[in-house]
Amino acid sequence: MKEAVAHVSDTGFWTSPMREVDTATADQTLLVIVITDDIDPAWISLDKTIRLANRPVCWCETSITKAVAAIPPGFAHPSAPIEGQHWPLGIPKVLTGGESNLPPGRTITVVTDGHYRTLGVIVGIPEDQELVRLIEEAEETRGWLRQHRREPDQLVKKLAERSRQRLPRIWQLQLDQQVAALGTTPLEQVADAISQNERFTKQVQIRFGQVADQVQHTYKQHIEQRFGMTPETDFRRLVALEQHSATRMPWMTTLLPFMAGADLRNVYLDLAETVWDQRAMPIQMQGKDPLGDWLTQFGDQGPFALHIPPPYLRNRTELQLAKVSDIAQRRGFGWQDLDEALGNGPIRETNLRELATWLYRSKKRPLDLQRPSQTRYLFFRSSTDSAYPIRDGEPPGRSITMIRQVQK
Repeated sequence: MKEAVAHVSDTGFWTSPMREVDTATADQTLLVIVITDDIDPAWISLDKTIRLANRPVCWCETSITKAVAAIPPGFAHPSAPIEGQHWPLGIPKVLTGGESNLPPGRTITVVTDGHYRTLGVIVGIPEDQELVRLIEEAEETRGWLRQHRREPDQLVKKLAERSRQRLPRIWQLQLDQQVAALGTTPLEQVADAISQNERFTKQVQIRFGQVADQVQHTYKQHIEQRFGMTPETDFRRLVALEQHSATRMPWMTTLLPFMAGADLRNVYLDLAETVWDQRAMPIQMQGKDPLGDWLTQFGDQGPFALHIPPPYLRNRTELQLAKVSDIAQRRGFGWQDLDEALGNGPIRETNLRELATWLYRSKKRPLDLQRPSQTRYLFFRSSTDSAYPIRDGEPPGRSITMIRQVQK
């Protein structure tokens, strides 16, 4: 294995993202999926100033290659060897103001079965024998999935028992609270978690958000006590710390029982945006332009708006919007008034891939969605006009005035 896997891009181990696994071997296959904030080469290739030759596939290629090389020969099922995939979710320059965004790298390593059901997760780079242990535990989790295929709650409790043995007391209490909440959750019971995978995934996705919201509060307390820092004031330092798997290990160990079995293709954005606390770029959809197709029905002259949802966990909690004075609200310049003004014309929710595809094909100027504060809406006087960003950190009064004037 050490000789066979010389680089992450080695086709002997690494395959294309989200490929369909042969149905004859899917039940036995294990996929090692490395999710990073690297930019997809499809976007990089649009920048003629960058040479793609000899570029690393991902920022942590050397470390990941070392972890993969530690997998013993013959470790995998003979008829279904372990396969690797790299899912790049980084944001291209067309959405970062035309500038390269070079924060400390982010990575999440996930092990799934051949149907992409989540079996194990590590936030950060697997160290030493961690990837081997993750694969061993994934095999155990897969066995429990099959055993409790008609009892998803029992699966959660069994996984929670394993997790509890590895957690400090404060995390044990958090895990116990979430397991106890299973008995009171209104979620519909799933008859068959394996054969009805799509339905099962939908339920797990809901449960993932509820649990992640609670567990995130414990994590913030944890890093403040352990490292004397907060995500808001020490973001870059925290990102560097989270490259080490031990930093978020209690968080992930607590969360795993509630997302095991979920189709990673449906929840990977939720997971990445929760861990990274920033938007991530969906993969696939190359060659398609759904946003451009939507705009064709309005012609080139009419105003329209695009809504870009905040990162997953922020979308579930109180919105971090600029404060609006009582006087401004009485005069119709509050955030609700903004929503109503935008609703008077065509408006569409979009994701980063749709937006980037349309901007590139329309040859529009790059936008910076993050600075100086997060962009929530983009308003266009017409499809040929430049975007007017409406940001969370700016009171909406000026935007409302401009939108109403355009809509007259």
